[in-house]
Amino acid sequence: MINKILSALICIITTTSASDTLVIIGTGEKGIYSSILNQKNGTLSDPVFAAKMPATGFLAKHPSKPILYSTGEITRKKGCVVAYKIQDNGKFKEFSRQSTMGERLAHISLDSTTKILMGANYRGGSVVSFPIKTDGSIGKLVSIHKHEGSSVNPQRQAKPHAHSIYSGPNNKFAYAPDLGIDKVMIYSINPATAILTLAGQAATPAGSGPRHMKFGKDGKLAYVLNELDLTISVFTHDASTGKLTNKQIISTLPIDKTRQRMSCSEIRVSKDGKYIYNANRDLDEKGRDSISVFKVSETGQLTRVQTIAAEVWIPRNINIDPSGKWLLVAGQRSNEVPVFKIDQLTGKLSSTGHKISIPKPMCIEFAPQAIK
Repeated sequence: MINKILSALICIITTTSASDTLVIIGTGEKGIYSSILNQKNGTLSDPVFAAKMPATGFLAKHPSKPILYSTGEITRKKGCVVAYKIQDNGKFKEFSRQSTMGERLAHISLDSTTKILMGANYRGGSVVSFPIKTDGSIGKLVSIHKHEGSSVNPQRQAKPHAHSIYSGPNNKFAYAPDLGIDKVMIYSINPATAILTLAGQAATPAGSGPRHMKFGKDGKLAYVLNELDLTISVFTHDASTGKLTNKQIISTLPIDKTRQRMSCSEIRVSKDGKYIYNANRDLDEKGRDSISVFKVSETGQLTRVQTIAAEVWIPRNINIDPSGKWLLVAGQRSNEVPVFKIDQLTGKLSSTGHKISIPKPMCIEFAPQAIK
């Protein structure tokens, strides 16, 4: 079986062109899969099982080295973070691992210096940080911050639920949306020590449930995706103080669409910064799963220009490939990853009709550079 997997990986790598890109898919099943995205037509090669690790629900790639970081789980109560080297044959080789000192993480990300790996613990309501060594290996956990409070939704907001964490544009601050307390917690960053220090907070509407966020291309605006009320909160961003100030709140769905038993999952910014994309999930499998597209005005205001069927059940994650031409969707419960083409003039999506089957895909990343 191992020989078959390696043979398939070698075959995929040796038959790709310089324009093809390695796609890395974390899952809620056995581990991580890989596929090759054809840049000419948006097709994906048959997926290959690349690394074994339970609960690889979120991934973070090193921006310049062939290294991938992943969440993981030793037991249900013991989480870990893992570093893999992406080898020439497409196989991922683990070379570093550290305990999260708690349950598995819902999200991880690197700061812009690549000296810090940060994570959000949804169940524990906390954020953590680890130093990254010069060889890309992960040092022991150096800071943990437990959030406090609750909000108005008794089923989902009885306690803190830190859902993600990101470094800001100038790397002075990190931002952690917490679904349970309707706040984005703000931390100062020390790349020399990898320690995070609480520096402030920003509120989202009561019951909104902030989940993920992204910054605009120039760093002046932040877009927070609210899972529970299916909205995007737009904030102006003060780079010197880290402060976020409310600017706009916009629905991710048309007004006439029902929101009962629906939620949001992921948000992305186009390569040119002119468009925002988010995924909407149908918890009842009624065919309402969708991707919404927003145009960013010169003043930063969002206008929804499209909502298109996601072609999966539960789009847990979406991501835009490095070329900016293709958007991929992780269908967690339909076990599929379809590909959409991005219109470079309008930002709108169109279906390519192509998808691959993968068990419980939950996160999509891309290799640091095209396969050669």
